Amino acid sequence: MSASAQRAATGSELPLSEVAYNRIRDDILSCRLAPGEKVTERGLVADLGMSMAAVRNAMTRLDQEGLLITQPRQGSVVAPLSLHSVGKLFDFWALLAPEIARTGIPALPDDQLARVVENGSRLSAHVVPDDDAATRDNLLAAIDAALHIFTLLADATENPYLIAAHRRLIGELSRVWRLVIQSEFDELGGRVSALRDVVRFVEARDAERSAEFLRTHIEASRRRVLSALARWPSVSRSEITVVR
Repeated sequence: MSASAQRAATGSELPLSEVAYNRIRDDILSCRLAPGEKVTERGLVADLGMSMAAVRNAMTRLDQEGLLITQPRQGSVVAPLSLHSVGKLFDFWALLAPEIARTGIPALPDDQLARVVENGSRLSAHVVPDDDAATRDNLLAAIDAALHIFTLLADATENPYLIAAHRRLIGELSRVWRLVIQSEFDELGGRVSALRDVVRFVEARDAERSAEFLRTHIEASRRRVLSALARWPSVSRSEITVVR
């Protein structure tokens, strides 16, 4: 299939390597490609219906971002997770998120502040009686909205180093929260508490109080996540395994 035909089939004007990157990255972040799962160029070419060159370029980018780990003569695996690595992830997030808030809130344009407020309206995950799937979808949407708020704030800093660090961490956080949702549903029978409001200080443009709030909030989230994952029967000392 020619590049133009592939582009037409995907319904996108983006370069094919960008389309492949976005699709593989989304599969990793949503855990459709599970932590530790082996992937091959040929397998992804077959799954995506795209060229080897596009898939290879996408895999190189994902390897650079830490979402894939490629070893010579051993192929590639989706970056595994362990309780240790998740703990370190939250340790760094507790340093990065307050700094993003501290520098991003004062620089946030009014139109982007409106987008923060819009996403803030979706932070509460409503329980749908007798429908765990719908409740889970609501929780995922709320988490995505929260992560998008940080993307808006990171972009507002115009600091390429903060933006790059944020992009790498936000992908890992997305994976972790999706795993935790499954664990929480198994343990709590679908009971979901509303996410705490992290947007009120942004709307008030109070950067310092926002940063202070985030330090406390992220530490509480760290304890909750590690506690939830530690209850998984599949958790070993080295890796967290998704049981399908």
